[in-house]
Amino acid sequence: MMNPHFEIKYLELKWYNKETLTKVTESLNSIPIEYDEKRELFQAETIIYPKLDGIERGQLAIRFFNMEASKPYIEIPNGKIKYLNPIEDPNTGITWWIFKEKWVSEQKQWFGIASNIVGTIRLVLQNKPCEIAINGSDFTRDQLEQYLRTFKNDLWEIILDENSTVQAEGRETKGIGVNDEVIECINSLVAHAEKVLKTPKVELREIQALKPRKAVKPVNRTFFELATKTNQRFLTSRTTDPSYNVAENRYVLFALERCHRIIKQIVILAENKAQRFQDIAEKLQNQHDAFTDTVKVNRDMVVADLQKIRERAKVEYWQRKIDKKLNDSNIELHSAPCSDDLYLKIENRTKEQDGFFVLIWDGRQWIKPENKSGILGFRYGFSELINVFERDMVLRINCDYIQRIGKQSVLFSFKRIHAIELRDSKAIQKAKEVFEKEKSIGISLAANGWVKSLSPQELYEQEKEKAALLNRMSFYNKNKMLSFYVYEKVEPKFRAIKKFLTQFKALNIKPSSYFPNSMTFVQNPHYQGLHNGYNMLRRITNLTDEELLFSLERIDEIGLVNMPLIYERWTLIRIILVLKDVFRFVPQDNWKYRLIDAIKTNQTDIKIDLSNVIAKRYITLWYEKTLPNNKRPDFVLDLTWFAQNNFNKREFKRFVIDAKFYDKNTFDKAGGMMSKVNELYIDKNYSENFENPVFLIHPCNNLIEHQVTSQVWGKFSFLGELNILDDGDFYSHNKGAIYLNPIDRALYSDELQRLLGMFIQYKLESSNTKHLRDDKTQAVPICIRCGSSHIKRLEKSQGYVNQSGDWVERTSRSVWMQCVECDQMQIYNHCASWDDNRTRLIKNGIYWSYHSARALEPFNMKCPSCGEWGAW
Repeated sequence: MMNPHFEIKYLELKWYNKETLTKVTESLNSIPIEYDEKRELFQAETIIYPKLDGIERGQLAIRFFNMEASKPYIEIPNGKIKYLNPIEDPNTGITWWIFKEKWVSEQKQWFGIASNIVGTIRLVLQNKPCEIAINGSDFTRDQLEQYLRTFKNDLWEIILDENSTVQAEGRETKGIGVNDEVIECINSLVAHAEKVLKTPKVELREIQALKPRKAVKPVNRTFFELATKTNQRFLTSRTTDPSYNVAENRYVLFALERCHRIIKQIVILAENKAQRFQDIAEKLQNQHDAFTDTVKVNRDMVVADLQKIRERAKVEYWQRKIDKKLNDSNIELHSAPCSDDLYLKIENRTKEQDGFFVLIWDGRQWIKPENKSGILGFRYGFSELINVFERDMVLRINCDYIQRIGKQSVLFSFKRIHAIELRDSKAIQKAKEVFEKEKSIGISLAANGWVKSLSPQELYEQEKEKAALLNRMSFYNKNKMLSFYVYEKVEPKFRAIKKFLTQFKALNIKPSSYFPNSMTFVQNPHYQGLHNGYNMLRRITNLTDEELLFSLERIDEIGLVNMPLIYERWTLIRIILVLKDVFRFVPQDNWKYRLIDAIKTNQTDIKIDLSNVIAKRYITLWYEKTLPNNKRPDFVLDLTWFAQNNFNKREFKRFVIDAKFYDKNTFDKAGGMMSKVNELYIDKNYSENFENPVFLIHPCNNLIEHQVTSQVWGKFSFLGELNILDDGDFYSHNKGAIYLNPIDRALYSDELQRLLGMFIQYKLESSNTKHLRDDKTQAVPICIRCGSSHIKRLEKSQGYVNQSGDWVERTSRSVWMQCVECDQMQIYNHCASWDDNRTRLIKNGIYWSYHSARALEPFNMKCPSCGEWGAW
């Protein structure tokens, strides 16, 4: 992989006039640059904000790491070129190259039109081409400022809120990481600061000033005035001036400013969490109150499902699947027609798994050949067909074959195959039956205004869902009160410290970090108390490291430039928060410093280790990890896990996430959501040859044009739960895109929680349950709602009456479980389709299930591999 010999950053430039540059402020991070080996050029991506009127935008600038003399330029589409202009940072002497096209005297700014329009610009940088894709944005200034504010607040939260979630079986806490010790420390600080202000240390410094003649303390100048001037009422005298700008007060002001910054974040954290917990509790209450004994069925989704089932009832649908398998398996078909047509009905596989038992057609019925067991064998060729043919397929095969008659069997072997034609199958017949049944139900629903009464089984599951909701409402209401308690206690003290800072500065005191270690801090209990309180506050808020605190302060100064990078960093913070606060992963040593490095530096391959010992899951979260193919996705989660009953065998799964700060227009110009997802999954090969699930994270709430799942999250996100492009492919949760936007308080991180929950609950192991005793995962069960691994097994009923009034006997392989802490149900089952793999399905209730729910049966989940469903 070729490394760039330059960097691209946003600069904030201050000009005295169009020729004189007075100040350069760099953004914290460079714009990420990739090298496209096929096209042999560098690529970068950024964004502009046409709705931001009256805001100073950053200037796109380029800096070279070497001293070559060639001047960089833009290639204009008409074949001309336009050179960039050099500027020199007056403080560092670094040379930057910028686009100077128009001087705006009112704003004292140079504007580069090329970097402020949507499109792609092509640069030549020291003879190396570089394309910068400049995307548009429909976000307003207020929205972007909320993004920036949330990014900074969440960073402080993850640093201050280190102990908010305790990992323990059967016990869960979720405060805000601020306890009574912190509150007492703040109270003590305020009390001591108030006392210091009443009698601050003062030094009397000798000065000269005019005084009445009788009050004069003479200096040399006094005698000069007496000799040269007569009858003067005022003469120069020696006097003193009280100065509060002493070392002790300078340090106290510095400590108070630091405390003010920390306490401000505690107040923001407490207020935000109180509001967040209230929003969640209200959302859960609305979900609870929305449950009735009927459900409004989405007509469009029923019609779409019927169309898909009708398609599955056609022979052509399954023939295309066979043709695709033949092509994928590289089975070579003979170009010229063969002499024989062999009509077969496929039955079970042979014991050795190297062929099938078959029946042949005698013109009237299916029979055993020569009244013996018919076997279609692949031992002598075409072994790939073992994964193409399925039980109950009826086939016409134009071929040349060998027939060997034995004592108990007749063996058919292919020499050449020209064509394989599907005539019928069990899947086709089942699809026809289902289509007629579903059509009848749809007609009845249409007559009833598309309102459906819930079955007894659905009502039972609804009650379980309501119990979980009541449990979580109590939980979040309790934590809202805890957060509000902290806010009530700390906020008045924050205002007091703010007032003290104003008073200190009014005494002309300048802050200094130097601790004078004078007798004042020994003899004066209030100076001593303030110093001790400052150190204690840093200790109990985990901010004793000076470099960590300094980094947080510097990040607080970030402005509205390079928002795609800020969104990317914010996504990293949210991933850690969800893993930590919801799924109870504990970050390992030095994780805060690595997080800060990821946010404020251009380092790559940064890793943070997290562990959940009870769930036997260990995650290494990588930021900009370099894959073996030299591609560098934003986030890689490497999960090591152990089976519930086997701690000796280590298992591994990789999950890849990329964040894109795109609006819908940007997605549309790239060919749509799935075009961008496939670019990551296939073109950039983040999947590493289809081994890794790959998901895109974005802030666009109107990206999903055609909802394919009836759950509410289907309006915003696509979890690879079904085919979305109507091209016959099912994604099996291997690729998709989810919505993550801090402006949307209703959803907040729910979409990210569902995605990560799907990964650590479902995608970490194979979904093929054929060779397992039951459908439960081999990994330790984990609750997707609260993250607990304290899950109990439930007794299930023998069967239920479905929507058609038919009695459905439950499969013996399904497993019903319930979270002890939050009462959330999780049910393990398998797909009942023609596929022999028995694909595992997990139901986590209506809201938290990541499989697609059926439009006609909201409590029944569809298989992500084929679209069928199971008997729960």
